Amino acid sequence: MAAPPVEFSEVAGLPTYARDVRTTFEGALTFGVGLRDETARTAGTAHLLEHLVMARVGRVDVVHNATTSDETISFFAQGPPSAVADFLGRVSRAVSTLVEISDADVAEQQRIISIELGDDDERPGRGHLIDRFGNQSVGLLDFGSPAHRSLTRAEALVFAETWLHAGNAALSFTGPVPEGLEVTLPAARPLPSRPTPRVLRNGMWVVNGTTPVVLSLVLSGEDRAARVIAGAVVHDALFETLRTERHLVYSVDPFVAALDREHRLDCYALDPRPENALDAAKEAATVVRALATQGPSSDTVAAHILRYNMEDENPAAQVADLDGLVTSILRGRRAHGDVSPPPAVCAVTAEAVRDVIARGLDSLFITLGDDLQADSDDQVTHALGLPPAEGPTSALATLTKRELFAHGMKDTTDIFAGRTFRGARGAQVMVDAERIAIIDDEGIFEVPVTDLALATYSEERRTWVFMAGEGHILVIDLDQWRGAGALHAAIEKRVPTAIRCTIDRVRTAERGPRDRV
Repeated sequence: MAAPPVEFSEVAGLPTYARDVRTTFEGALTFGVGLRDETARTAGTAHLLEHLVMARVGRVDVVHNATTSDETISFFAQGPPSAVADFLGRVSRAVSTLVEISDADVAEQQRIISIELGDDDERPGRGHLIDRFGNQSVGLLDFGSPAHRSLTRAEALVFAETWLHAGNAALSFTGPVPEGLEVTLPAARPLPSRPTPRVLRNGMWVVNGTTPVVLSLVLSGEDRAARVIAGAVVHDALFETLRTERHLVYSVDPFVAALDREHRLDCYALDPRPENALDAAKEAATVVRALATQGPSSDTVAAHILRYNMEDENPAAQVADLDGLVTSILRGRRAHGDVSPPPAVCAVTAEAVRDVIARGLDSLFITLGDDLQADSDDQVTHALGLPPAEGPTSALATLTKRELFAHGMKDTTDIFAGRTFRGARGAQVMVDAERIAIIDDEGIFEVPVTDLALATYSEERRTWVFMAGEGHILVIDLDQWRGAGALHAAIEKRVPTAIRCTIDRVRTAERGPRDRV
């Protein structure tokens, strides 16, 4: 049985999508902006606006909520159509009158968000999406919002003016459009260009974060149905091998991030014990490579097609598909008003699935957890058949000792020696017009100023954290260096004000003079 069709109409100039689903009536007002549209400096603005809008809606007596995802901000309610319509109308009026919010309103919602996020709300995140995209676009899903407490009313309103208007919004309902629905949003405006998320690293492994193993690859091609089945085939093959046969993991948790109309990043998080992490990662890579060369069996593909088609009768899947359609339209992956059903999967062949996986094999990337038990990088490289991810390129490292000494003597270069009893004996911090660097026995670790995405300073901990666009992090504890006051002044002089902020606290107690990510 085919899923109920989606009907397109317009309400108050807003594109509206309705599907008759056998479930509690639900309506949503969705804006096509989310976490990936922020920057490291503005990360948290979409979430803040979600809170500011909901705070102005007032008491609501039906089930309702709001969510901020990587691609959308959505406000939704369930219940009688009239109550849902009332909620959405109030949301639209709250958006239209955001200019009335005060600094105190912003501060109150930031306080609430800080509680919601927990004690580490100002600490930059880590994880496989940063490994692949850096501290930008899709990588911001792992990055967190370290500067969210410093966001101002003016910054929030600029973000709202840019994204929260009739030109970037849509309504959706799991039934007929409610009678008497009245929505009022700011007039449509031209939207900024949205570059396709760029994958920075492929074909490597890295240790970064708390998840024991994450395997990811880019699945591409014009055949969307083949991409969907390929992602499901990889998931089930990993589960069958790692859980059912080898008992190395308990679960295989998938995550998909759309990159454009023909590319998506498929991620699979595994949960082995630390002593089994390397074996699990090795087996996972072997499974994917086997699928890329041999492909799945025809019976396997047929089973996935049957399962996919059976989901057409699942009301929860029908709602999820409606949400996905709205998101794809708002993000430009579907044309305005396009309610055509997704491509039928019945024609997908085992060879088409193999081809999708094979084309993604060069993009295979494995992120391992911090508690990995391995004797050396060479052991991991041999097991996975992948090289380790390279650290940031250091221009200073290309200089001879004489050239490095001469550079340090320039009037534009400031050098600060490490304190002997503060864990930085023999190390130096170098700050010049182009970079901030630490030089020690391990080598030179530098972050070019032009690559900085965000720099935060904690007055409480007297600590700077520098976050580079490609994902690397450099931590400088002022108390570890001689001339701390001058070092602080040199950093403030070199780091642009637009990408730096002061935070209340940052959890860096367990870090050394630098943290390579």
